[in-house]
Amino acid sequence: MRPRLNSLGFQLTAGFLVLVLLFGTAGLYAIGAFQRQLAYDALVEIAGRLELTAEQMHAQGMNYKQNAPRDYPTYYRDVRLYYQDLMGDIETFDRVIDTFMRGDLHGQAPTLLPWISPRLGAPVTEAIRELERVWANWREGLFQALGDDPKAPRLEWAAEHIIADHQTLNAATRSFSETLRAWTAGEYRRMVQGASGVALAAVLVAGALLLVLRRRVLGPLGRTIQGFQRVADGDFSHRLPVEGTSEIQDLTGSFNRLAARLDLLYQLISRLQQGKDLDEMVGFLGGEFRDLVGCDWIGVVFIDEARASARVESAWLDGQAQPGDRRLYRLQGTLLEAVLAAAQPRQIIDMVGQARDNPAYELLRHLVGLGMRDAIFLPLTPQSQAPLPAVVVFASRRAHSFDAAQGRLLGNIAQLLTQAFGRTARLAEQGRLASIGEFASAIAHELRTPLTTVAMALDYLAGQELNERGQRRADLGVQEAERMRRLLEDILLYAKPLNLDLRPLDLPATLTSLIDDDHQTGHAQVLRLEKAVPSVRVLADPDRMRQIFVNLTENARQAAPAGSPITWRIAPGPDPDEILVSVHNAGEPIPTALLGRITEPFVSTRSDGTGLGLAIVRRLVEQQGGEIRIRSASDLGTEVELSFPALRPHADTGTH
Repeated sequence: MRPRLNSLGFQLTAGFLVLVLLFGTAGLYAIGAFQRQLAYDALVEIAGRLELTAEQMHAQGMNYKQNAPRDYPTYYRDVRLYYQDLMGDIETFDRVIDTFMRGDLHGQAPTLLPWISPRLGAPVTEAIRELERVWANWREGLFQALGDDPKAPRLEWAAEHIIADHQTLNAATRSFSETLRAWTAGEYRRMVQGASGVALAAVLVAGALLLVLRRRVLGPLGRTIQGFQRVADGDFSHRLPVEGTSEIQDLTGSFNRLAARLDLLYQLISRLQQGKDLDEMVGFLGGEFRDLVGCDWIGVVFIDEARASARVESAWLDGQAQPGDRRLYRLQGTLLEAVLAAAQPRQIIDMVGQARDNPAYELLRHLVGLGMRDAIFLPLTPQSQAPLPAVVVFASRRAHSFDAAQGRLLGNIAQLLTQAFGRTARLAEQGRLASIGEFASAIAHELRTPLTTVAMALDYLAGQELNERGQRRADLGVQEAERMRRLLEDILLYAKPLNLDLRPLDLPATLTSLIDDDHQTGHAQVLRLEKAVPSVRVLADPDRMRQIFVNLTENARQAAPAGSPITWRIAPGPDPDEILVSVHNAGEPIPTALLGRITEPFVSTRSDGTGLGLAIVRRLVEQQGGEIRIRSASDLGTEVELSFPALRPHADTGTH
């Protein structure tokens, strides 16, 4: 009800109706006043007629007294003339007094509006009652003088009565007439005052409407025009107070939203030019931009170089940064691939149904698991500044929360976001490849040729007849040259871009095959496998996964005491969709100072180690959507635990 009262249309309509009502009331009041005035004039005329009738009866009485008939013919002539005139005057008095006494004056005054009837005031009512009393007495005396025989009335006695009581009737009649005139004059003044009051009220209401129009419409509208001018001049931070009628409030609200969008776009362009990193850009979209778009979750999904897999690199939920989703999503046959191919924003309204009906939509199921019900996928196509394609996802918990206007907004700024992410995206993989690639190139350039020369020279010297000391030095040189060669190979392996052949892989079967092959080599440390699950599948590259297991087995074997077993375990994780794979050895623990950095490049506990083995393992694990955790203590030994997203039963077909 309140918004309706605040509506400009409602207020103007109400004001117009009030004016119409006032002017209609004034018109009806004027018509009524005119009719009452006509009635009052007619009543005054009737009162004057009563005075004239009273005077006429007195004059006729005096005339009859002075010329009384002396014979019967004359008498009967007077009966026909004087007596009938006298009866007519009496009838006039009776009719007028009876009309006034009953208050029914319709027949005595002209009628324009039948429901408007003059109402006599108290003084007039009192005067007519006095006149009625005097007239009743006077009339009774007159008829007593006339006698009971209407054919032979005593006209002379009647004339004497009229002459004798003339003053009484005349005084009562005059008093009534004067009272009526005074009352009608007062009524006329009140009618003039009433009409003036109604006209003044109409003027005041019109003035009030004009004032309301200026304060609630013209004023806010003028400030809105000034606001548009300020925004046109580049002041995108300017906001208008939401005031006035609901229509003006809608206008100022739309202006504020427009200014906010322009301000956000300006900030986006500014951040694009400043070249901030990915997390800061996504934080801006997930914070300030979130209210404009109306989303609860925003994430940036990057596609690998081979366009085989995708991963959420940065995400914000409810305005808060979320840890990177290490889950790896296959691109082939998925919604992400369709969005990138179409190169157009795509809205997913029925997220629950599409996630249920399309087994390949793993990312969509992940969002549904977070409670999202509506999403817009915004593809960012690669350009010269952005070598990798990406998809920005805006998701909301509310179904149908993204309207057409928001879709158009995101579509219009898609190119801008593409440029922004092209300037600001700093993926860990790209940064690592840039730094390690330069380092590996420098190492290869500086060491490969001289190392080959040195190795050839050392091989030649080792084959010559040398004394014992010389032979030891030559052999040591050959060993060091070989170690440098392995280091160079590890550096190149760590820096080399990965092309993963992702497919459903049975982890227990892969580990069993590895252990069976290892048993045939006759190592001192025996490999054991403990399986808490008979079979579980993950999305991984078989060769890279075997490389991970081989590297971890070799590390455990080098750290374990002679004769102690190396134990592999496969068990479900705390999350139903997670599988844990761990390897344990009972050797010396990793020093606490190195435990947190053991997977970093060139950090090793062995003097002859390259420090890249665990770094390579970590990279391979993370590239396949997993995580690595290392625990080490003197009473427990060392355990390396890997966690991978487990494939659900419907994903066994190999489509993800």
